[in-house]
Amino acid sequence: MAGAAHPEAMAPPKKGPTRTAPPRMPESWWGAQRIRTYLLFGATGIVYFVAGTVVLKLAWALGTGPEAWDRALGNLSHPLYLIFHALTLVSLIFVGLRAFGTMMPKMQPRNGPLPVLAAGTVKGLFLSVWVALTVLLGLVLAGKIFP
Repeated sequence: MAGAAHPEAMAPPKKGPTRTAPPRMPESWWGAQRIRTYLLFGATGIVYFVAGTVVLKLAWALGTGPEAWDRALGNLSHPLYLIFHALTLVSLIFVGLRAFGTMMPKMQPRNGPLPVLAAGTVKGLFLSVWVALTVLLGLVLAGKIFP
C-alpha cells in the first residue's frame, strides 16, 4: 500500500475567493419569511398524520359493524372535528400553492423535452392544473359527479 496522501493533493490549482458564505441565522429567525414558510410547510405533516389516524379510526369502525360506523360518522359532526377539517383544508391549500405555485416551476429543467416557457407561464399552468384537479376531486367527493 502506498504512503499517506500529500496534504495539498486536493487543493485547487490557484487560490481564489470562497464561493459560499458560512451559514448564519438571521437576526430575527422567526421574522424571516422563508423560515416561517419552511416551518409551516413542515408542520402540515402533523396535520396529515392526524388526518390519517382519523381515516384509520373510520376504517376500523366500518369493519366493526353498522352501529360503530354510525357512531363514528356522528362523531365527525363534533365542532372540534369541523375545526380540524377546516385546518386540514387550509394546510392542503397552502401546500398545494407552495409546491405547485412556487417550488415546481423552479424545478423544471431548462433544456428539457418541453419548449422553454416563461416562468410566469409555467407557474400559471401548474396552478391551473392544481385548481382544476382540486375542484374535480371536490365534486367527486361531494357526490356531484359519479354519484
